[in-house]
Amino acid sequence: MKANFSFLEYSYNSKLGSPSALFKRLETLGWTLRSRHKKSGASIWNHNKSIMLIKDNPDITSVAKATGLGFMIPSLQDIELPDTELDPDTGFFVHKNKQHNFNIYLVSESLMSQQVEKDYQVINDRPAMDSPGLEITSGVIIENSDNIIKDLLAQIGFVANDTGDFYTRLVCPTSKFTIMIDKNNNSGIKSYIMDTHDVFKATANYTLRDIKLLDIEHDHENLELFGKLQHKIVGYNIKAWGNEESYSLENVIPGNKSLPTNIIFRQRKQYLKVNEQTINYY
Repeated sequence: MKANFSFLEYSYNSKLGSPSALFKRLETLGWTLRSRHKKSGASIWNHNKSIMLIKDNPDITSVAKATGLGFMIPSLQDIELPDTELDPDTGFFVHKNKQHNFNIYLVSESLMSQQVEKDYQVINDRPAMDSPGLEITSGVIIENSDNIIKDLLAQIGFVANDTGDFYTRLVCPTSKFTIMIDKNNNSGIKSYIMDTHDVFKATANYTLRDIKLLDIEHDHENLELFGKLQHKIVGYNIKAWGNEESYSLENVIPGNKSLPTNIIFRQRKQYLKVNEQTINYY
């Protein structure tokens, strides 16, 4: 089975606290509430092409946590992942790994719009007016030392194309989505990786929104390799990998109490891979 990445899942436990801080954080970061499930209250948010499913989950032990990934498949008949069942709270088929509170959603490409229209109420269908500039989710970092999540992802088409002492990079031949498996522990999704057309503009927008960004150290780096970009890299406090011809220019929004997941946002030019050196730096 070949699956194309579609959306992120984020959960909150209403028994431990109100999700209002999570919702406010998402809005500040640029996500917009688009629709809400008519019965369960699960909601769909977007930031340009980055989509997030938010739902109540009494099984998590914290107020909020990243808990899953959603994938598009050609047809529901293509589902081969064992124990995948229809989830009445979302209207999508899902495989739930309760040991790690990690969910894999499988949604039919032909039925997605029809399903959302049937089960969800539209809250806001207007274009976002003040997006900070993140475009799409291009990867995630998952802490999984026992390989259970890694093996589940292999069953939907992900393959390892690089393995190190502490990390395995998984890619899907049918998409450009990358999953880095951190072998150090089993705490689940640690970071999201988002692409932007202009990392400097996105950094400025988040600074104006009073969003704390990671402090980057440039003391021992040869930034002359980046030519005219050198001064902007330093001025905007950007982490740079590569050189002027092939680079990834990155910044990081560290996770906080409201949304305890790091967001790495990056601008790329002929620099496609997420590598172990990058992850170790953060």
